[in-house]
Amino acid sequence: MQEQQCPCQCRVRPPSNSLIQTSSVEQHQSEPSASVQDTSSESSRSSRRQILRNVGAALTALTLSAAAPGVLWAEPNHNVRLADVENTELRQALEAAVAGDFARAEDMFSDILKEVPDSASVWSNRGSVRLSLGKFEAAAADFSRAIELAPTASVPYLNRAIAYEALARYPEAINDCDAAIKNDPREYAAWFNKGNVETRVANYSGALSDYQRAADLAPGIAGYRLRAATVLFQLKRPDEAAQQISSIVRKYPNYAEAHAALAAILWSQGKRARAEGELNAATTQEPRLGTMKFARAALQWPPSLLEAMERLITLQQ
Repeated sequence: MQEQQCPCQCRVRPPSNSLIQTSSVEQHQSEPSASVQDTSSESSRSSRRQILRNVGAALTALTLSAAAPGVLWAEPNHNVRLADVENTELRQALEAAVAGDFARAEDMFSDILKEVPDSASVWSNRGSVRLSLGKFEAAAADFSRAIELAPTASVPYLNRAIAYEALARYPEAINDCDAAIKNDPREYAAWFNKGNVETRVANYSGALSDYQRAADLAPGIAGYRLRAATVLFQLKRPDEAAQQISSIVRKYPNYAEAHAALAAILWSQGKRARAEGELNAATTQEPRLGTMKFARAALQWPPSLLEAMERLITLQQ
């Protein structure tokens, strides 16, 4: 997989022909109840349920949306292709999620839960698509159910943290990030999510540490390094921030947000010609970056960088 640029995601979408990751729910989930085990004597229904349990959910690492970047449950075992998922309903639900048809995916995961109500991964997956639909309370409830069924898994915790962040329940979001990290210290998405929440509560030193840890664990996601650089600027370390972002744009010349961030920093340093060039590079690729309305809504930058960007845009206009 090529190194990815997206700054607003927990994981990145792999190419369509790349391997995706699946795992059995049983790796994290407690034993199902007898009532679930014995609900049907029909062999076909039993076989269908077993396939769902064995596959768990074929969980693609992808960005679900900029506003609510949920993660479909991906465990570090048993790489398979999405096309190899045996259960048709499950595969179609995952394909709908990957294609961005979240309403359809939500309905399909709901149907699967009627058949397999003890599947932690399916609860988690439905919660992920509900994040993208903006159904934050419902998503949090789904993740809570997944956590009850699989308390040692990391992904339901890190996704519930995203829901709590959207609901401005920041202490709970941080607690969930910590729980995800405790379950899997190398879960880079949890470190990134924690950095986002720490930024919201103005704990910038903590946010920087979190983003740097995420970047170390996932060096292929340039957006993690960009987010760390934005916090460096907030911490009054503009030279380091500019150096780090300059390295990113050299490697990724089409990374519009990185150009915009570098423009704001350079402008604050009085380097107007270079700042104007970087802003032009950013707005050529994403014209909306030339307006503060879009920048404030779409960019999770700390306040000092947004203020620098506003000064630059105001003078340009």
